[in-house]
Amino acid sequence: MKERINGAFTKKKMFHVFKRTLFVVALSLILLSLLGTVAHATGLVDDTINAENLYSKYPLSNYQLDFYVDNSWSWLPWNWLDGIGKSVQYGLYCITNFVWTISLYLSNATGYVVQEAYKLDFINDMADSIGKSIQTLAGVTSNGFSSSGFYVGFLLLIILVVGLYVAYTGLIKRETSKALHAVINFVVVFVLSASFIAYAPDYITLTPIR
Repeated sequence: MKERINGAFTKKKMFHVFKRTLFVVALSLILLSLLGTVAHATGLVDDTINAENLYSKYPLSNYQLDFYVDNSWSWLPWNWLDGIGKSVQYGLYCITNFVWTISLYLSNATGYVVQEAYKLDFINDMADSIGKSIQTLAGVTSNGFSSSGFYVGFLLLIILVVGLYVAYTGLIKRETSKALHAVINFVVVFVLSASFIAYAPDYITLTPIR
């Protein structure tokens, strides 16, 4: 009876070990297939080697995580459980390396997209459109003022307010220096703001004014 119980327990233990081994093998096959997919996707990113730059000195395949698991004696019966643990550990290392590889290629692809965007002059075109929109809304261009735009309408109101303030400060309170400072500040702010709006596309794109 005791031998029968021990035999059943041994069979149950062997079946449990077999299931865990099968799981590790299946996990390894899945990881290998995923890594193969990454290898086929390497052509979608720029992997040009240029020793002049630190970031392109080596190919992307050179940047892998280093790990090692010693499975040399795992085939022995008394090391089966330890071998399964090492296989699981190896699988976790493979998953970590796979995540690292995915992030590496995503980072490289993002940089490549930004590089191509600058080559297509997409940034400058968008900045030029923003600058022209500012000119249209303000009613100020490099050719002068237009009849429409909030800047021209507010300018008349601001001149009226500044004129009343200068008249009150200079004529009633007799503070001519303070009134003169108000006029100078208004002129400086007006000239600078009008100049920025008139040449907004050139200022935004940081190109010389033509």
